[in-house]
Amino acid sequence: MKAKILTLTILVLTWVGVYSAVPRHALPVLESPYVEVDSEKAEYSPVIRQKRQNRPNDQDNADLCDFGTLPDVALCEWSNLNVTLLKWIPSAGQSAFWIGGPQEDVTYGDAIGGYAVFETSNVPSRAPGTPAFGSAMLMSPVRETTGANGMCVKFWYSIAGLSPDRIRVLLHPMPDDMKNGDSVDDLMLGYDGSEDVVLWEARDMTMGDWKEGQIVYTFNKNHSIIFEGIPVDSNDLSRRFRGFIAVDELVFTESSQCGAFCTFEGGTCGWAQDTNDDFNWVQSRGSLNPSTGPPRDRSSFANNGMMGGYAYIDTGYPRTPGDRARLMSQEFQGTNPDSPLCMRFWTHMYGSGIGSLRVILYDVNAKEDNVIWSITGEAGNAWYQGQVPIASPKPFKIVFEGEVGNNNLGDIAIDDISIVQGACPSAPQVAAGNNGDCTFEVDECGWINPGPRERFDEMDWVRTIAADNRAPSRDHTIGTSQGFYMSLPRGSVQRGGDRAWFVSAIMDGKPEATCIAFWYFMYEPFIDPAGPSLGSLMLYLLVDSTEPDRSLIPVWSLKNHQGPNWQYGQAKVQSDKDFQLAFEGTWGSSRGNGFMALDDITIFAGDCSTLPVKATTMSSDCDFQRDACQWRNETTDRDFRWTTASISRRPANLPDHTFSGPIGYAYFDVFNQNAEAQSLTLMSPPIKKSPNNAPMCLSFWFAYFGASETTKLKVQRQPYDKNLEEDKQVAATSELWTLDALAIGTQRPEWQFGQIQISTNTDFRILLVGMASNGGFAIDDLKTYTGTCGTRPRSAAPGFVRGGGKETGGTTDEEEPEDLDTPI
Repeated sequence: MKAKILTLTILVLTWVGVYSAVPRHALPVLESPYVEVDSEKAEYSPVIRQKRQNRPNDQDNADLCDFGTLPDVALCEWSNLNVTLLKWIPSAGQSAFWIGGPQEDVTYGDAIGGYAVFETSNVPSRAPGTPAFGSAMLMSPVRETTGANGMCVKFWYSIAGLSPDRIRVLLHPMPDDMKNGDSVDDLMLGYDGSEDVVLWEARDMTMGDWKEGQIVYTFNKNHSIIFEGIPVDSNDLSRRFRGFIAVDELVFTESSQCGAFCTFEGGTCGWAQDTNDDFNWVQSRGSLNPSTGPPRDRSSFANNGMMGGYAYIDTGYPRTPGDRARLMSQEFQGTNPDSPLCMRFWTHMYGSGIGSLRVILYDVNAKEDNVIWSITGEAGNAWYQGQVPIASPKPFKIVFEGEVGNNNLGDIAIDDISIVQGACPSAPQVAAGNNGDCTFEVDECGWINPGPRERFDEMDWVRTIAADNRAPSRDHTIGTSQGFYMSLPRGSVQRGGDRAWFVSAIMDGKPEATCIAFWYFMYEPFIDPAGPSLGSLMLYLLVDSTEPDRSLIPVWSLKNHQGPNWQYGQAKVQSDKDFQLAFEGTWGSSRGNGFMALDDITIFAGDCSTLPVKATTMSSDCDFQRDACQWRNETTDRDFRWTTASISRRPANLPDHTFSGPIGYAYFDVFNQNAEAQSLTLMSPPIKKSPNNAPMCLSFWFAYFGASETTKLKVQRQPYDKNLEEDKQVAATSELWTLDALAIGTQRPEWQFGQIQISTNTDFRILLVGMASNGGFAIDDLKTYTGTCGTRPRSAAPGFVRGGGKETGGTTDEEEPEDLDTPI
């Protein structure tokens, strides 16, 4: 029997969960109205619709499937495998709430453009002898060999809901003795998936957005490509909930269309030799010296193949220690602050004379090198994957620099380069240096829990394997139960409000902004009738962290239940001085029921946005868990002033609103025998005006105690001029919100929601003014955010007239404001 030799080279992204691709809404929006449908005639008007994508000769491209338009949506020449009862179906945005799928397609960006969708909540009944595969499989027509240059596959995908697990792209070898007319069903008889190779996969939800995927691969035989949609297990409770996986714009094209991807089978794919080095990188298919270099390329090494190439530095004669070879990419334009690049590659460093391999970001304008990844020394006779985030506001090139070591047994090889959009932590960890990136697969990468003497917290973050926890059951990095992440311990000794800090090493200050990206998990399976109370996750910037008066600046904050999946977060940090970053996890009252975890921290250059948007923090935000934040008393009388609650001193045993703990809010409590009302003022830090004068909303929770007619709480706005000394600031204020305690009508203190819209046309400060002769108010969870909102309660609006009518500035019970924001 002749042995069949199948050679496969794959340039893939198997760690796709670490990056977030560009959403479809980042594409240029064209004013192309979609066809209106006559519901009675169900006919579609012949409107000319313009494509979003600029690809020449698409109409004649047989290797493109855009799934058509209504009423003629179709799977092109792709087909569902009959080995499973789960199916991909052609659909369009008009059926998004019926069949499932995004509300727009990629091609035209409207509701009648087609795509393929798999409804993941479907659990078909299976009779004996029927297919047992638990996924939906969409298979391409049979394709011939790709040739040495390989094939680029581009596509768009969307994942949403609780029931999807992941999407994969598979390569399935086809028989050598195929005949014309053989059906797919005949060719797939006995299919069990054992010969399939996973080219790509993605696990993270896109929340209905389209994201782009790319693959470059080589294969020397007949084959097909399979898009596999995988739902969660049928025994998982999430399977009952609607969800979908969708694909669009499936296209096969030449490998050069996938940017800087390279398998080194048919050349260097646009990567060029730098003329300012000592020697060149060269291509090879296997080392000629058993004491150094790889025996075969990365894909052949992994799949026992015999065809494939790689690039390497030959350290034999006449090379000398310290000689360098540089392989340089094409020029890239500056990256979007919210869309860094992630470069992945494979490296082989075997031999007693191994020197160093570096990845350099070359500034095209300044002609300067910036080393962003570096590893030195032997790593064994095997291929290892490396990855590094790429971010720069200026045009740049990427350089692989190999340096000769102490002897001529130091060949260094690279293979299978891919560059995709989205943040990823530098790996392996030893190549990242001390920059804060961490996957936690090896250790904590220099992040530490503060010691007891520092008195920052009451507990520690714990590096744990997913298999030991109920949730999350998989880490984010590799997406299995054998992956590691940092979790907040759930012990019986903790109480609501207990905190754990996780602090980075000291980082160099610089005037440019830096972005920190990470994945978080905040899940509360069973929510108390009183509402979510999992706790909070915050990110702080610590400046002058070695000084007693160090500055603690919140840059990102989320509270309570966020869902049963890993989610992406990012925030901007900026400091001219050296700084540290600190994650603070705080348990609420549901600590025994909830889960909080962190994974895949990445730090890169860029003035990025805060994500999710609801995690944005402002200087006036405060939950009073640690102190009064940057709010300060303006009342000089020490007997009558705002103060933070303590276990021994708190009004009417009122619990904290944030976590239902005994402390964690601010209050004033006045008892004056002379019945003279006292006025007490709590002042916010200065708040900058909005660049576009967009209004701001202040939300908070309040509770009152005491029944005096003089017990009141007011919110005022005071202009602020940063060029004036404090004693010369304008004293005049405008009253925005006022409430009498007697008007509330509750018998005992209880937390109630308040909010008010504030003008931002100048810099300003917020004043909380309390008045009482016998009683007081408590305040908690102050939160400011951009946007309009109505006054809550309505009776707190200045000029409010109870029972109907309205004066200037107020809203009645009968009249709703135009915009109402949801409470935090």
